[in-house]
Amino acid sequence: MAKKDKDDDEFRPTGTIAVLTIFVITLIAIWTTIYMILVGRGSTL
Repeated sequence: MAKKDKDDDEFRPTGTIAVLTIFVITLIAIWTTIYMILVGRGSTL
């Protein structure tokens, strides 16, 4: 049997977390912008 590397056990997907964080921040920014436009026009939802 081959030995397992310790690197495999401690793998942390930092790139995936970074992309997900950027995606969530962008989504919140877009939602906030649209919400402020609607509030500024006096729209009621």
